[in-house]
Amino acid sequence: MNNEIYNFDCVVDRHDTYATKFEEMDRKFGRHDLLPFWIADMDFQACPAIIDALRNRLNHTVLGYTTPPDEFWSSITTWLARRHGWHVANNEVTFMPGLKKALSLCINYFSRPGDAVVIQPPVYHSFRSVIEGNGRRVADNPLIRDAAGRYKMDIEGLIQVIHAERPTMMIVCNPHNPIGLQWDADTLSRVAEVCRDNGVVLVSDEIYGDMMLGGRRHIPTASVSPVAKDITITLGAPSKTFNIPGIVSAWAVVRSPEVREPFFNWLTASEFNAPPIAAMVATQAAYENGGEWLDQALKYLQDNVNFAAEYCDRHIPGVKLYRPEASFTVWLDFNELGLSREALVKLLVERGHLALSEGSTFGNEGYGFMRMNIGVPRTILESGLSNLATAVSSLHADEKAFTGGNITNIPFVKMNGLGNNFVYVDCMERPIDNPSELARQISRRHTGVGADGIIAILPGDKADCRMRIFNADGSEAQMCGNGIRCVAKYIYDNRLVSDTRITIETLSGVKTVEVHPGIDGLTDTVTVDMGAPKFMVEDVPVNFDGAIMVNVPVKVENRELGVTAVSMGNPHGVVFVDNFDNDIVSTVGPVLETHEIWPEKANIEFVRVDDLHTLSMRAWERGAGETMACGTGACAAAAAAVATGRAKWPVTMRLIGGNLVIDKADNGNILMTGPAVTEYAGTYYQSSSPVD
Repeated sequence: MNNEIYNFDCVVDRHDTYATKFEEMDRKFGRHDLLPFWIADMDFQACPAIIDALRNRLNHTVLGYTTPPDEFWSSITTWLARRHGWHVANNEVTFMPGLKKALSLCINYFSRPGDAVVIQPPVYHSFRSVIEGNGRRVADNPLIRDAAGRYKMDIEGLIQVIHAERPTMMIVCNPHNPIGLQWDADTLSRVAEVCRDNGVVLVSDEIYGDMMLGGRRHIPTASVSPVAKDITITLGAPSKTFNIPGIVSAWAVVRSPEVREPFFNWLTASEFNAPPIAAMVATQAAYENGGEWLDQALKYLQDNVNFAAEYCDRHIPGVKLYRPEASFTVWLDFNELGLSREALVKLLVERGHLALSEGSTFGNEGYGFMRMNIGVPRTILESGLSNLATAVSSLHADEKAFTGGNITNIPFVKMNGLGNNFVYVDCMERPIDNPSELARQISRRHTGVGADGIIAILPGDKADCRMRIFNADGSEAQMCGNGIRCVAKYIYDNRLVSDTRITIETLSGVKTVEVHPGIDGLTDTVTVDMGAPKFMVEDVPVNFDGAIMVNVPVKVENRELGVTAVSMGNPHGVVFVDNFDNDIVSTVGPVLETHEIWPEKANIEFVRVDDLHTLSMRAWERGAGETMACGTGACAAAAAAVATGRAKWPVTMRLIGGNLVIDKADNGNILMTGPAVTEYAGTYYQSSSPVD
């Protein structure tokens, strides 16, 4: 018997190990200095038996083709019998290359494109993304809450959605993520009967089945009745249990030979179910020698649950913690605080310095909730809860900064598109009266926030929203390509709109943008329909005696430069150069910006042709000076390059802040695709108030 005592209080530094919880934090939360409680892996050292087995195998220096021995399959089936009282034959189990991939394989085998698949939100967000990503439809059967606030399945609702949507598959999460419920046998049996009666295959995600808390016993879905046995595909894995998700290993159990044999044969034909060496070694070691480690880990996790629940009761009124029956996450209810989703996220990130999983990613039923990973040493958990308590208590001290009222202090978000950074002010409900003066104050590098200007996001009369752009000198711009991508990110990520196709009203007309979400559901890149480039001199406008001004010599600083005038909703002067030497941007830029040919001044782009599909550009923007990127300028430069035969569509535009992809649509409009990044949020305290 193993008498080793494992130390779960040990704090392990996971920086520089490519840990997703750190590597993805900037992109997901807009900053990197948060305590990470979001992604579902534990911070405990993996079971030593697994590490030892892997090291021992790697002592053999040949890593050739391998075939899993009978002992590999027996390690899984013996574990299921010992831990859950579920007796499965070796030939009823197969390897899967990860739980999410297993879901995808089941969807592709048991359904066809266009079919509906039932899920029960709020639930693991990958259910929805895998279904939709494989061309199927999601049929929602939301969980309901009883008078005591406990979640339960809506069986009558399930029957109705099956009759309405005619799904071919249902995915049940048992135990449930994110709530942590172990479904009882009667509920699972009723679900199986409904699925059987309607010809629906039942897939049961049981990845948290080994992580039962408080001495509870896991109830495998396929074990509750003969009906469930015949129609259920059970998916499980050692990854969450033993904290080895980086070693991709999962398994599927199918008891029914009529379902199992063709499915397993299909997997085998493409070697989807062939375990790699590391997965095979780690899985067998975990199930054969990891029981004592897991027992101690579960006790520690239960103590963490108790600690967190008591802390919330004592120090964080208004936040309710659902005690999980399984897993290492807790479901936190913030609805009593009365905050919008945007305000809640801002509160936790800005005031709490916390990265939690936002509840709406699990479905609309998760609005007002957060999932928190408590699979961490208790000192880390206590720090996180302390930060949470501080954040919530700050609502009482500074309620106006988050919920409205006098706008002397202005909440803002700092965002950038390729380094073209603006301060974004949400004016959907709280307008500002003197944005020009505010832009001058807030843009100052030493006494303000430091930015290229401010962008106000307002209700739109003709679109989903309206944007107004004020440069650092207080002048108002018609359009900003980098800015509009950030506006799209703001309103999409904060759920002010639900569709990825968004319309935004600008001074140069209504623009249509397409948001491309990342794996976290938040905006990654944005494609903007920038409209058609205009070369007619009256449209730019530019003072030139001719219909268009293309490569026309203009005298600037005792030299002549070929200038092409283009409008992308605002005036641009494009200058093609061989290089950017002699500070041409900072010396020629301001002179050409204010040249007499421009009645309204102009943005100036200096462009070097690298090849037919690649241009490098430096931008001097009117009212702002040199910036790291200019979206409208990139579009104008690409259009000028193609018009003069220097380039062909599509064009990659290299800017100081990064790359933009510029293309031309069939209707002649310019399409610009690039990133939008949230840097941080804050509250601007004015030294003197330019607004009422």
